[in-house]
Amino acid sequence: MITQQWVTILVALITAVIGPMIVAWFREKIAKKYDPLKESIDNNNLIDQQLHNIMEIIECDRIWIAQFHNGGHFYPTGKSIQKFSIFFEKTSPQTQSITDTFHNIPVSLFPKLLSRVYKDGNLEILTKTATEEYNLHSFTDIPGESLYFYAIDDLSGRFVGLLGISFNKTNRRLNNEESIFVRQKVGSIGTILDSFLKK
Repeated sequence: MITQQWVTILVALITAVIGPMIVAWFREKIAKKYDPLKESIDNNNLIDQQLHNIMEIIECDRIWIAQFHNGGHFYPTGKSIQKFSIFFEKTSPQTQSITDTFHNIPVSLFPKLLSRVYKDGNLEILTKTATEEYNLHSFTDIPGESLYFYAIDDLSGRFVGLLGISFNKTNRRLNNEESIFVRQKVGSIGTILDSFLKK
């Protein structure tokens, strides 16, 4: 017959030795399954495929995604400085990349553009006058280039990024079908980013 003393010893053994061994075993199994680099690569492939699909359908010359991030703090209050960087870009062979130019850019440099996209969800630039009005010379190296900007929202409806599209032809206007297609893809990109950032 098992005595109270043996029950106490058995419980202590399970609690002190076997319990931590089981927890360590489960942690090791979970850690082996989770690989942040693989997750990042898989996520980047999903977004790259979305950009490739858009580029193929609308035949644009450049498409990119910028994401907002905290780029430091103001002195002396410590308030966060809001910045954006281009993290994804695809270009046609004759189009120069702008990724290196747009890294850690304060949102304060493009108040009109970001305000309009934040409020309306998108912005279409088809004339040089509009390019000058929104101070977008750095987004284009070709005078008269057509530019499109779309807000990327997360699943909570927060403005987390910007999708930009440019054409090297003057006044290249997206038709209704193309516009709907791009908006659907922007929604998919927002979902992919939201899922990745919240994991």
